Amino acid sequence: MSPSTAFRGVLPTSLQRHWYNDASYSAEDPWRAFDPKRTALILVDLINWQVDPEGVSICSIREAGLDESADYLTNRCSGTILPNLLKILNAAREVGVQVIHTRLASRHPDYLDIVPALRSYVRAAEAQDGSWACQPLEGIWDECYDLSIVKTGSGAFTGSGLDMLLRRLNINTLLYAGVVTNACVMLTATAGFDLGYRQYLISDCTGALSEQDQADTERLIGLYIAEPVSSEQTLTALGDKLC
Repeated sequence: MSPSTAFRGVLPTSLQRHWYNDASYSAEDPWRAFDPKRTALILVDLINWQVDPEGVSICSIREAGLDESADYLTNRCSGTILPNLLKILNAAREVGVQVIHTRLASRHPDYLDIVPALRSYVRAAEAQDGSWACQPLEGIWDECYDLSIVKTGSGAFTGSGLDMLLRRLNINTLLYAGVVTNACVMLTATAGFDLGYRQYLISDCTGALSEQDQADTERLIGLYIAEPVSSEQTLTALGDKLC
């Protein structure tokens, strides 16, 4: 039996370009079988100390002499991410998508719960759960609807109960928004792929430190980890479920 014959029934033509953990995936119709009630919108590190202009992360980028990078991220957050995300949040909640805020924060007085590579960074930010630093950005939190978890590493599945929570909620599809696209967002999506979730990266609801980093990461994630989509496409998919 030739290799082409052996795999003919495993990877049909419609799945040869992308897989995305969904046997019904179609490159021509990436929202096929999309079910909002089995979907979560994962917000990665959209918290004060990470992206507020006065937060420790942005200030540390400037102190390193990288004003251009700091400006790019803060401008993308205020001018692109938040305006698009606010529209999606309203639509998502309306059709039953579970919004989950994943926040890099510590619950240990000496920050020993944080992964070693990030411990000094989180300590310098005094990013203790419950502090202003670790609160979601103004306007994106709905205390009556949203859920919030602490993550102790870059990826939201690292050192958290996110996977268990999603499975208890019978969720199999994830939408991603947040920062930084080529760091915490990408590492979250990578883990989510291996855990078997169908995934979408809302590209204009994420932000990196440069336009090049953003474009490179969207390309890499789009190879097979998650389907890159725009906020407009996402809103259309959510709106279709209101009909």
